[in-house]
Amino acid sequence: MQISNIISEEISGNGRLFITHYYDDNNVLIIEIQKGNSKPYYLKSKGPKPTGVFIRVGRSKRQATEGEILQMIRDYSNISYEDEISQNQDLHFNDAKKYYDYKNINFIEQKMFTIGLKNNKNQYTNLGLLISDENPMVVKMAAYDKDLNFKYKKEFKGSLLRIIDTVLNEIEMFNITSAIIPENGWIREETTSFPGKSLREAVLNAICHADYSIPSNIKIEFFDDRCQITNPGGIYRYNLEDIMLGIQSYRNPKLLAILYRLGYIENYGMGMIRIREAYKGFNYNDLFVNSIQWFRVILPNMNYIKEHKLEPNNLNFEANISKNEPNNLNFEANISELSRKILSLLSVNPMTNKELLEHINASKSTLLRTTKQLKEIGKIEYIGSNRKGYWKIK
Repeated sequence: MQISNIISEEISGNGRLFITHYYDDNNVLIIEIQKGNSKPYYLKSKGPKPTGVFIRVGRSKRQATEGEILQMIRDYSNISYEDEISQNQDLHFNDAKKYYDYKNINFIEQKMFTIGLKNNKNQYTNLGLLISDENPMVVKMAAYDKDLNFKYKKEFKGSLLRIIDTVLNEIEMFNITSAIIPENGWIREETTSFPGKSLREAVLNAICHADYSIPSNIKIEFFDDRCQITNPGGIYRYNLEDIMLGIQSYRNPKLLAILYRLGYIENYGMGMIRIREAYKGFNYNDLFVNSIQWFRVILPNMNYIKEHKLEPNNLNFEANISKNEPNNLNFEANISELSRKILSLLSVNPMTNKELLEHINASKSTLLRTTKQLKEIGKIEYIGSNRKGYWKIK
């Protein structure tokens, strides 16, 4: 009773419904906490801000950032980014009309209300903004050599429909099929870098489930050993284990409905299943990385794996190749595993030292030493003051 009273008095929100406590056979007090559905829960004395909201990380905890708190409020309320009024009301739909005409679907003013591009007050919504020619969201695509120098770099802008169509065509030039004739046979063996529909599904998954309220972009990056597709916003409401069990959640249901009607997607929630089918034998934790503010799909390059004779069920894209073979390092040669981790994190979003420490297993002194080394070799740069500044990819 005393524990329940403390929870009620100190924590905002009805957290008592998700907390049970009892004594086990050894007379040890066990407190079990289930996932709540009205986040954020916070200390009443501090309010819904970083000093009052905490996130569990393993056996420890950390303060939530302001961005994470705003994300919780949006995800666990009835607020929908799609339905919010667009700040830009001077929108045009020339590209959208072309794509609807191509599918023999009439794109008329009335249909804007039906599919959610306008609200009942005749105002354009954020969904309308995404579909319009003035869409501010950008998809960035790049290809790197083994030293992380650009081999290819391009940005895709315009209506989300134009972006999808252009990107899906562009990625195919990186999906190489190799062929060899076996020594003891005459039937040639073909290997596609990214098998099945995995590459297409990963790109569509990023566009369909991105959190467009976060000021970031979708990134498609090709390395020697893999392609990784990163979108702002982690898995909506659930976690990776839930999704692997077949539980579905849709952050942008109206966008999905539009893409389904236009034939870009066939079934809701099938993208990750198709990727897993294409990569049978691979651990799904090697293929999918989920964070609160971003989600990443990692597609191993099957030609690279075949050439280097790697085991599908034992991949680690941070350091899966012997350090005695610097020319074959899959992420960057001659730098530490921690350096690769930092570069990977900063490739998604700039971060402060404090934020980096929350994602890595290292001391502050080790972090400062490593970031200094990366700065000296020109990989990252520091922006701002010592107190409030942040690191970003240079």
